[in-house]
Amino acid sequence: MRRLALPSVRPFLLAILLAPLGAVAQSHPELHADAARAAAAGDLKGARTAISAALAQRPDSPRYLRELAAYATQGGDAPAAIAALRRIATLGLAPAVERDPLFAPLQGTRDFREVGRLFAENREPRGEVTALAELPGRNGLIEGIAFRARTGDLFLGDVHHRCIWRRRGDGPLERFSVETEDALGIFGLAIDEPRGALWAAMTAGPEISGFTADLKGLAALAEFDLSTGELRRIVDLPDDARAHALGDLIVAADGTVYATDSLAPVIWRVTPGAEEAEVFTESDSIHSLQGLVLAGRALVVADFANGLLTVDLAARRVTRIATPPGTTLVGLDGLVAEAETLVAVQNGTTPQRVLRLRLAPDLASVESVVVLASGHPGLDDLGLVTLMRERPIVVAGAGWDLLSPGRPQPPAHTVRVFALPAP
Repeated sequence: MRRLALPSVRPFLLAILLAPLGAVAQSHPELHADAARAAAAGDLKGARTAISAALAQRPDSPRYLRELAAYATQGGDAPAAIAALRRIATLGLAPAVERDPLFAPLQGTRDFREVGRLFAENREPRGEVTALAELPGRNGLIEGIAFRARTGDLFLGDVHHRCIWRRRGDGPLERFSVETEDALGIFGLAIDEPRGALWAAMTAGPEISGFTADLKGLAALAEFDLSTGELRRIVDLPDDARAHALGDLIVAADGTVYATDSLAPVIWRVTPGAEEAEVFTESDSIHSLQGLVLAGRALVVADFANGLLTVDLAARRVTRIATPPGTTLVGLDGLVAEAETLVAVQNGTTPQRVLRLRLAPDLASVESVVVLASGHPGLDDLGLVTLMRERPIVVAGAGWDLLSPGRPQPPAHTVRVFALPAP
């Protein structure tokens, strides 16, 4: 659910040991906001100071690096601007700066042309993908995805149409969930085969059909019958006077559901038989929670602004996972667990990528980051990810990139499902 969050992150040489997330005088998102305010007031020196302080906390954030480069360019410090852009290139990323008027003073210079060459290399296709399904003429927002191994059914969550679609084998897409006014925008999906349930994370935003102001900030979990599509129940969040956005979820073996909140710094839990979700853990030091997986006695969670986190299931302690030098886990969204690795959708960067991550046995650090795929035609506007017979599959062409102010529904477009190599 990256559209409800702010990017940022990059651990160049973060400690390899897990460290509890501690409070700071100002968080990097707050410093980023300070930089934006200073820039709007014409205070380029203040903007540069604030964004540099944000980068001190998240030195791998391509967004912060790009803004530092822009402030340095406008302030006449070309070497600092080029250095920041080169740092983005070393992360394997390539924001569109070549014709950006913010960088006009650099255009035509040898150093800027060299940066452009590095960015062009980073935009080249990497890895392998196979088109598993092409679904033309979709006018919804397809975000969630789940595969039922028992029947071969593929399920897709539609945010705009507030429903779940099903594709049987190579057949056409058909509506699966029974129409109900109680449904909100459908984001993440999770199958609970032992209990015959399909769980959905639901959120209300301006992009859902029939949106009204009184729905803003509402979110809930929905349990559907896996065979009939009937809505079994809706599990509400407690009324705590905060806005919420549930984007992804996972079901444990005992039927416990964990769900992430992109607006409030909360992981929610629904125990079997509970009528209401409860706060499982909460921390002011986390910012925009996305995908999650179970790893032994811990959750591994993607934070759009902070990379990967773990949450100990017993102590409920939130800790950050260190990232290898020279890469970034900013902008992670969907996660799925393979046998010994994780596959992550990184849709908060340019280009968007699908990564394979290998964690240390103690979950203290990421041992390796491999780009499974990026830059391929159609592999953009990525949604969530799941496994199909041990192969990762991901939604592309979700429709979010086609929205604009005043247009809460995308025009008809082709949604694709891509398969990636198994480990």
